[in-house]
Amino acid sequence: MKPVKNLVFDLGNVLIDYNPRRAVNKIVADHTEQEFLYTTIFRSAYWKQYDQGLITFDELDKTLTENHPQYAHQINWILNNWYKDQPYLPGMFSLVSKLNAAGYPLYLLSNANPSFYTFAPDLDILNLFIGITISSDLKLLKPDKEIYDRFCEIHHLHPDEILFIDDQQKNVDGAIAAVWRAYRFTNACALQNALEEQFHIKI
Repeated sequence: MKPVKNLVFDLGNVLIDYNPRRAVNKIVADHTEQEFLYTTIFRSAYWKQYDQGLITFDELDKTLTENHPQYAHQINWILNNWYKDQPYLPGMFSLVSKLNAAGYPLYLLSNANPSFYTFAPDLDILNLFIGITISSDLKLLKPDKEIYDRFCEIHHLHPDEILFIDDQQKNVDGAIAAVWRAYRFTNACALQNALEEQFHIKI
């Protein structure tokens, strides 16, 4: 087996604490309404289509507010503010900085919608990455094998030289199906141990 040469990270719940419930809870106090709005927006087929680049922000906003006019103001506010509270996960900025200093090429592959380009400039950690690909630009989603294949084509990488780090097992399995090595993320400490002991990556 070839040694790992390139590290590909997911974004949400790997590098940053992706939790749009925080935005929902800021504008709605009632627990039942919080759950309704969270599910209506972030668990909807429309949100998945937005992540896949099949609908625009305006189409998403229009559809959701027309479907739920009694919550139009709250939905619009949430859609415009959900990404403003996404702190780094503990230890990840330090670990990624060490990997960068050790000379490992770092890449990002995330299921993300065009809002990414609004908040990405505020994430200094992304300055350490030499290649970034999000799902909405490709009109594909993890764990479809095609997104992993396209990623390799775009960045001119060999699948068997990649280690992919993602928090969702289905995306890890998708990467493995594309002949990548993959690791399911839980926390920075466990990841560092796995990198050193399992994948022989010197940090």
